[in-house]
Order: sequence, then structure tokens, then C-alpha cells
Amino acid sequence: MDKEALNLKAFNMYGGFNESGDEYHILNTKTPVPWCNVMANEHFGTIVSSYGTVYSYYKNSQGFKISNWCNDWISFTPGEVFEGIYDANYNLAYGFGYTKVFQEDDGIKKDLEIFISSYENIKLQRVKLYNTNKEAKKVKITYAIDPVMGVVKDVNRNYILCKEIDNAIELKNPYSLEFSNCITYITVLAKSHECSVWYNEDEYKASVEVELAPQEECEFTFVLGCTEKAEDIKRVQDSFDSVEAIQNEYLNTINYWRKLVVKNMKLEDEYLNIMANGWLLYQTIVCRLFARSGFYQSGGAMGYRDQLQDTLALISTWPEKTRQQLILNSSKQFEQGDVLHWWHEHSGAGIRTYFSDDYLWLPYVLSEYVTRTGDISVLDEKTPYIEDKPMNGKREVYDTYRSIEKYDTVYEHAKKAINYGLSRINEETGILKIGDGDWNDGFSNIRGESVWLTFFMMNVLEKFIYLANLKFDYALAERYKEKINEFKNSILENTWDTDHFVRAFFEDGTILGSYANKECKVDLISQAWAVISMKGYEDVKEKLIKCLETADKYLVDRKLGIVKLLYPAFNNNEKNNPGYIRAYVPGIRENGGQYTHASVWLAKAYFEINDYKKGEEILKMINPISHSDTKEKADVYMVEPYVIAADIYSNEEHPGRGGWTWYTGSSGWMYKVIEDYLADNKK
Repeated sequence: MDKEALNLKAFNMYGGFNESGDEYHILNTKTPVPWCNVMANEHFGTIVSSYGTVYSYYKNSQGFKISNWCNDWISFTPGEVFEGIYDANYNLAYGFGYTKVFQEDDGIKKDLEIFISSYENIKLQRVKLYNTNKEAKKVKITYAIDPVMGVVKDVNRNYILCKEIDNAIELKNPYSLEFSNCITYITVLAKSHECSVWYNEDEYKASVEVELAPQEECEFTFVLGCTEKAEDIKRVQDSFDSVEAIQNEYLNTINYWRKLVVKNMKLEDEYLNIMANGWLLYQTIVCRLFARSGFYQSGGAMGYRDQLQDTLALISTWPEKTRQQLILNSSKQFEQGDVLHWWHEHSGAGIRTYFSDDYLWLPYVLSEYVTRTGDISVLDEKTPYIEDKPMNGKREVYDTYRSIEKYDTVYEHAKKAINYGLSRINEETGILKIGDGDWNDGFSNIRGESVWLTFFMMNVLEKFIYLANLKFDYALAERYKEKINEFKNSILENTWDTDHFVRAFFEDGTILGSYANKECKVDLISQAWAVISMKGYEDVKEKLIKCLETADKYLVDRKLGIVKLLYPAFNNNEKNNPGYIRAYVPGIRENGGQYTHASVWLAKAYFEINDYKKGEEILKMINPISHSDTKEKADVYMVEPYVIAADIYSNEEHPGRGGWTWYTGSSGWMYKVIEDYLADNKK
């Protein structure tokens, strides 16, 4: 075994963390599935993996893929390849904003550093060679991309125009509706070395060939970039055409990310400490906010509730970003109070739906932000509404939505979101209507009421009362206090089942989340948010303790180390169809597997009632390092040990296997819960 392995933390025969926990070293790249690193700035990014480079993009990771994205880990075909390095017998080190590749062939040490500039839309790939032989050796390194210049290769490849100019390949797709002005370029910065770039119908390459004397070393850099100004290419070539310039940019990139993500929490648990001091924030910022892409999905869009929740984690570390997100999201609201479910910022295209929780995340995050930062100025920022395009009987409408000449303050936008939500109450039960789904998109066919949503609204109102008082909106504050009590009474009258709260009601009044059900007898988020929303009421204290005991009994699987979203899974045994959640195999994703987002909420619920032992137990349980610190565990879990997985399977054929990684809001929530309750021993 490599000597380095002896010093790695949580080493599992594939890799482990360095002493400080801020690098993950992969010494055996035959990982069970590709273990990736995402690197990006706000407009340009790339994903690399233990199997090779996945792809790169510009502006929108779904709409303008530069190279071909492949998420088939069985027959993986990388969108970018190297010949001579990163191609055989290599090791890797992943850090915040960079990837290192180490390879040695025939006495030639080959190091590759890959990083994205924090301000230029370029990927720099610096190669360092060192000849350990007693005789001279010739070495050739080639870098090639499989270009897309759009959404998918099959549609766009035939329209790519290419030319060579000033030691650069320039590619354009003039037929792209939204990115026709974008110029992708490949160049190589290699003073004193023989370098070339070329292309034909099947090859788009840059290469360097060098002869190294014994003990001689050299370095050069391959550049992949994209711009809308042709003159930028020459400027980049001139700016970075020196060893010192590349080194300075490498250090700038490392420092940029360290300032954003490396915090000095001191947690008792070593594994939580590693995740909380860099990896959780890095995953949240680079993947969720910047790239909006991962190996398992390349979405590119802004999710209304997604990015708001992500920036909850940044309130104390990067509050400017949270503020920016609040302002942006407030401008994606219709006059009646609903919002776009998601949208593409570059085009304004998005989707209008009947999802019932999206709009409530604006007042939730706004309240949290103002309460914690004291920045009341954001409340008075004015932003527009978007044009109303009626649903006309459809359940969702994808269209381009433009801003209109009607503005409101962020405070008024948030208030309108709440009031719109309050208008959607079933008067018989006092429970909020679910629409086409709440936080759980898979409940797309219930069309009745959501108990979780009602709990969530109670918490939103409680938080927003503080803002109403700040704005001297005292009548509103009193009205919201009354609504909280009304919701509480409705909940207690209609939703308690023996020892837990039910989840929802179908349109015909049938209950979901009850012992009367064959499937989904107990749902996690109803129990977690019952506690989060009603923890201050002495008269429900016994029920809150009881519902957590029920969640622990049915949903916490200590053998697998997971917390299931619901139990038992849907398996077509119920009369009513809850929605597309039933399309998932039982025990996979939302259908009875661990959905990590909700598992973190269970930990939060325990912390809210000062049960720190249970709360910390849940966080330790769902920590990816805990699932992968031995080879036996890693072979079951399969996915990356250093980032949160959106889901872990409880399915009997794949128990404990991790699912979708990187591109999940679970990382931001886990950081926030750790920061709120465990940082600096907040016990």
C-alpha cells in the first residue's frame, strides 16, 4: 500500500482525507462509480471524475455545454481527454477549486493541476513534467474535447464552425438561439516547447511535445475558455503566458475558495468537523449556486425554493450572496403571489406550476436573513413582477416570462407570497391545499391538502411577524398570530393519528400518512416540522415527543445508518395514486429511501427541543464519511465520501447505496443545522 495511505483519514482503500481534511486523495481510481469534483465560477465550470473529465460548460450548464456530458458510469465516455496524462495509473487529489492528477510513466513524473479562474471564464490545466531517468526522454501530452456547443451533441455537432488562429482553435455555433455569439477556444501556453493545435471533423486537439534531459523539469498549460468577444482570447493568452502568471492564478483560486468555505468550527466529532469546515459550503456554492450541475444531472436552471434554501447556509459566511438571491427571487413573482417553479436566468424561460411551497421560501429566508444580519435595507429594495401568462387549465406552463413595469419592495413581495398561501385553505379542515405537490414533488397527484405545508406556514408566519413589527405593520402581525393559532387548532383536530401526525389528504378526503394506510403510514417531514413549528406550545409537548419516538421507530434505520423519508414505501397497494413518487422502485429516492434533505430536518427538530444527543446522532449517521470509512462500507455506499448524497437506498437489493450526489440542497441545510446548533458548542 502507498505510504501516503497511512496518513489519510477515513481511508477506505480507494482514498481518504489529508491531515487538515481539506483535500480528498484518491489512490485507487477504480472507484465503485465516478467520484467527482465540481469546479466553477459564476459563469463557467467543469466536472472531473476519477474516471476522467466529465464535461465543461459556459453560462448555463444545461443550455451551453462546451464538451459532451456523459453520466453513464458503466460505459463512461469523457467529454474531454488527455493523452499522456490522466489516462492510466494516475492518482488524484480533490480540493476546494482545484484538482490534482499524479502519474508516472517510464521515469517521467507527470503532475496536472486543473482549476477554474475565479474571474476569467477559463479552465487552466497546468502540466508539470520531471525526468527522473539518466537519459533524455521525449514526452508528448495532448488535450482534446468532444464539442457540443449547445444542449446535446447529436443536435448541435453538425452546426459547429471552427478555425485556427494565433495558436488557438475557435469554435462557434451560429445556429444556437441563445448562445450564437459565444466563442469557445482551446489554446496552449508553452513557451520554449513545441506546441500545436488542430482540428478536423472528429478531432479538436492541442498538444505539446518536449524532450527532457536527465533531471530536467518543465511546465505548460492547456486552456479551455469561452467568451463573446474575440479579443478576449488574445488577452487571455498574453495575461497567462508565463509560469508566474499561472502560479499566481492558481494561488488566487485556492485563496478565493478558502475564504468562502473554510471556517474554523471546532466540533467534537472528527467526521462532522471535516464536512463542516469546507466540504459542505463548497458543495453548496460551487455546485448548487454556481454550476447547478453534477454527474447525475445537468440542470442549469434556478430553482425558486432551491437556491433560496442554499443561501440560508451563507447568511453568516457570505450574506451578500443571500441578499442578492432574495432580491433576484422576489423579481420572479406573479402579481397574484405565486412564483416560477424554476427558470433560466439567461433567457427568462421558466415554468409556472401549482406547487404550493415555492413562494413561501421567500418570506422564510428573508426573515432568517434580516433577523440574523440586522440588514433591514433589503426590505425596501424594489423589484418588478413578471407578466401573467394564465395556466388555461394546464397543470404547468413552460414559457418565457418578462418583467413588467410594476414594482414592489421585497417586503411586499414576501407578504404577497404569504397572503397568497393563506388564500389556499380548505375551510372545512383549516389545512392548506397541496396543489400539484409541496416540498415533495412526487406527491403530484394528491390535489387535496398538505399537513407538512401547514406546519411550514406556521413557522413562516412566526418568523415573519418580526419583520412586520419592524415595518410597523402591527395589524398584519396580529393577524398572523391569529392564523398560527387557527392552524394549530386545525392540526390538532384533524391530523393526529395515535402517535404521529399524518402527511396529507387526498381530494376525496382520504388520509395519507396514517396507520389506516397500507403505504406511507408514517412520513418524516410531518413529524420534524410539527416539532419545529409547535415547539413553544406546552399543551402539545407530549405529542411532539411521541411523534419523534414514532419517527425513530419506523424511519431511523441504525443498521443501514439512514433515515427513511416515509414508511412503508409505495408499491401500488393503495386505491389513491399519490403521484410520480410511485414510479420509483420501493426504497429508492423519495419512495421510502433516505432523502437527506428531510433527514437533516429531523436532526433540526431534535435540536429545537434541546435533545442534542439525538440531533447529533442523526447528523453523524447521515454524514457521508460514516458510510465510506472502510472499503466494505465504500463498496456498499459506492458514491463520494466527501459530499452529501441527495438520497440513500433502503431497497432490499441495494441497501445503503448512495444515489444522487453533489447537486442536492442537503449540503446547505446540513451546514446550517451544524452552524446553528453545534458550532462553538452551542449546547
